[in-house]
Amino acid sequence: MALNRDRALDEIKAAIGPEFGHSTAVGFRVYRGSIVAVCQDGTILPAASANPPSPMVAIAGVCRDFRDNTGTGVVSDMVGDEPVHVMRRTFALPFDVAPTWANLNAPVYAVDDETVTLTENAGTEAAPVNRLQVGTLVGFDLSGTPYVKIG
Repeated sequence: MALNRDRALDEIKAAIGPEFGHSTAVGFRVYRGSIVAVCQDGTILPAASANPPSPMVAIAGVCRDFRDNTGTGVVSDMVGDEPVHVMRRTFALPFDVAPTWANLNAPVYAVDDETVTLTENAGTEAAPVNRLQVGTLVGFDLSGTPYVKIG
């Protein structure tokens, strides 16, 4: 499943990484709260997108704002390739399979622009598909919600 609208994420205040502005890749839109990958050309797009304009090289973080660079949106300050800042913090991100305390400090990978997993390889032995690392599982709140540190 992938995002089709903005979302707000729970966040634990902790030391944060630097925030950089990136242009959204042509033909893509990113939503506030979406996990985004940075491409070799420096543009961003939703994590695990098909057909990126240049190879995806890393997870940049979580989008601070919505940006539509598909060329199909109405004209506004949220349309086009104006930079959108990407946050590198500690967020409650939804997992495909619930982690436990046994997974503490494990690497976390992007399934898509909203979901994460503890499994790096999404393919088969014959055709591996390695996911990009989002961050590290750093703990759980009292309700059991897992938190991932990005950056």
